[in-house]
Amino acid sequence: QNPQMICSKPLPYWRRTTAVFTTTLILLLLAFPNAYGFRPPASHSCKPARRLIGADSHNHNIIIRPELLRLSATATTTTTTNNKVIKTDAEWQRDLSPDAYNVLRNSGTEPANTSPLNSIKAATDEGTFTCAGCNSPLFPASTKYESGTGWPSFHSPLDGRAVELSVDYKLIVPRTEVRCATCDGHLGHVFDDGPNPSGKRYCLNGVALRFVRDGLDEELMEEVAERAAEVDGDVVVVKQPLSAVLPGAAFDGAVAALFLGTFLQRAVGGELLGVDAGLFGATFQFFPLVVGAFYAGGFLKKIAGAFVDE
Repeated sequence: QNPQMICSKPLPYWRRTTAVFTTTLILLLLAFPNAYGFRPPASHSCKPARRLIGADSHNHNIIIRPELLRLSATATTTTTTNNKVIKTDAEWQRDLSPDAYNVLRNSGTEPANTSPLNSIKAATDEGTFTCAGCNSPLFPASTKYESGTGWPSFHSPLDGRAVELSVDYKLIVPRTEVRCATCDGHLGHVFDDGPNPSGKRYCLNGVALRFVRDGLDEELMEEVAERAAEVDGDVVVVKQPLSAVLPGAAFDGAVAALFLGTFLQRAVGGELLGVDAGLFGATFQFFPLVVGAFYAGGFLKKIAGAFVDE
């Protein structure tokens, strides 16, 4: 038989789809581990945060004494009419630890599972998480939960004035960045895979936060109580800007169209039941439908959140 006449049988459709999807997923996880809650073990030691007056000797971002809690927020600052804290870059470098400066002012990311604030539990600890740059109250301890990502996570901020949201393209795939509304410090990112009642996961850097236990700062407690009383309803909704929503919605819509289009093309062509690949292969024929439906749901959820008031 002429070797030139021999051609290999093409792989079944479900095998090709599985191979492409698995390879793409592995490459994304290796290239951008932080975006998906994964991070390889750090090969370098992290410098401890600068010791704070009034802080626990072991957990420097957990305040246990009230003395000079607002020192960093009042030192050489300029406050505008909109109650914004403004400092020069040199002042930020002087008042923040190197790690806090890298995160708050340069939008860095601390290694996972390194923050002492991970030990704070909503069920046992009462207090408020404040911004490490300006000490503005951001998240009540009652909104913290264990997300399994290695970073302090919350489902709702104190109110709609605590944080501001913007779009972040650093990992190519658009993400919604969370910044302190008072000093514009970078805190982390928010995702749509959180628990009730908000369905949000505010995944934040612990070095950008401080935890002040109730009873240590009466002024802070009064401010938190007043702002919490002004919240309308049980869920705090921070409106995402269109610049943060539309890129993600477009990405979800494109992926949904790709997978749903592939499934419909094969369904119209009568190829769904014609592959002799056993139960596993027959099940995998519906893989594009499942993926397409998942991303279509994400697309509709983002669009609804952008244009419909909750």
